[in-house]
Amino acid sequence: MTRRSLRNRLIVTVLLLECALLTAMAGSTLVYLWREQLHAFDLMLRGRADSLLGQVHDAEDAADNVTIDPSALDLRSKDLWMAQDRGGRVLAHSAQWTPAAAAALANAAKPKSFRLDGRGYRGLALDGVRQIDADDTSPGIARPVTIYYAVSLRPVHEALEERAWFLLASGALLLLITGAALAFLLRRGLAPLEQLSRAAAEMTPRRPRFRAPQGALATREVAVLAGALESATERLDDAFRRQQVFVHDAAHELKTAVTIVKSSLQLLGSRPRTAREYSRGLETCLADCARMEELVQRMLQLARFEQEPPGGNVRCDLAEVARDVAAQMETLAQIRGVTIAVEARSSAPVPLGEDACASLVANLLLNAAQHTPAGGLVMAEVVAGAETVLEVRDTGNGISPEDLPHLFERFWRGDRSRARTTGGAGLGLSICKAIVDSCGGVIRVRSRVGEGTCVTVRLPSAVADSLPAPRPANEPVLG
Repeated sequence: MTRRSLRNRLIVTVLLLECALLTAMAGSTLVYLWREQLHAFDLMLRGRADSLLGQVHDAEDAADNVTIDPSALDLRSKDLWMAQDRGGRVLAHSAQWTPAAAAALANAAKPKSFRLDGRGYRGLALDGVRQIDADDTSPGIARPVTIYYAVSLRPVHEALEERAWFLLASGALLLLITGAALAFLLRRGLAPLEQLSRAAAEMTPRRPRFRAPQGALATREVAVLAGALESATERLDDAFRRQQVFVHDAAHELKTAVTIVKSSLQLLGSRPRTAREYSRGLETCLADCARMEELVQRMLQLARFEQEPPGGNVRCDLAEVARDVAAQMETLAQIRGVTIAVEARSSAPVPLGEDACASLVANLLLNAAQHTPAGGLVMAEVVAGAETVLEVRDTGNGISPEDLPHLFERFWRGDRSRARTTGGAGLGLSICKAIVDSCGGVIRVRSRVGEGTCVTVRLPSAVADSLPAPRPANEPVLG
């Protein structure tokens, strides 16, 4: 792909706009000058025609033999002129006069332009009356005459051409100065962006954090981009660090599980044993393999929920899913001697798929059941409204204040001595948070030692189209 310089494009754009503006201004200036020159030319033309008419009027020859002395008038040798009576008889004319000029100036009461032999002229036809033998006692004889007068437009064209060259030279000089000034100013103005790009180029996998230079932060428009880059790289750095922690913790957990299986097999093969001892040893290894398999499944589940946001049309009824999950956990509740109940007064559509919603509820109920002593109660309450709220309360021993900030961290277990007893790997609440975050929800935990724990999940409500009819409200599922 061809790279284009933003600075060069801005310079070219500004120069083109300035060139168009100068062209328009020069054109309008030349039009104005042309009209002014033409107006002055017409005054001069009419003045010369009036002078010629005056000399014709002063001629005293009754036979109409009029003699014109150009030197006595303001007449140029190259001017075209002719004096003609009403009958069409030519009284006098210039040396350059041609019948074509008379044809071009026929009925030209106002000055008009025409071309003759490839040259531009402007002329007019001036009507007058010649008085012959006039005195104080007699008005004399009136003889109407017409004066045809034309002058070359070359002086006007030369004056306009001279001004056009001046405007062209001054415009070119102005464009040159403007281009140099733009290059200098844009180089200084875009310097913060160049500093920003150099700072971004210094980022490496070992140094993923972006630090904006002070020059970029001092420019208001660039500071916004710099802040966005810093925020984005900060989030990426945090994600990388969390990923590294996740990989490290996952490797540690898997190594621990593999070590346990290996130790069991080594112990089993250290000496000859009875068939019953071999059977118990294999059962222990299978149980450890099952825990390792569950750990891998939970890790894959967490990765899937963190990387795949739900589709736009995915939805389910949280109340219905909560009842189904509680029913599936009935056997576990009976084994642990706890009661699991679900309270939902109406359907609660949420923008989650059924699998994600079931994982959310199952992890919360399982976590509460595992930390609730026998005879305790785990209550899940679903309330639908502007947002859907799921609360899971238990009557367990509660969580210490120092452990609360770490509950959603991967592989975190407040009481690590109970890890194998409860079967937990420290991923349940991390999975719940990933599911809730994927649809823009919020999850919070409140707990007091000795009083139990309450997990509150707030999810955006979805339109309840094509959802199954809700079951009767307040239907408990007892263990």
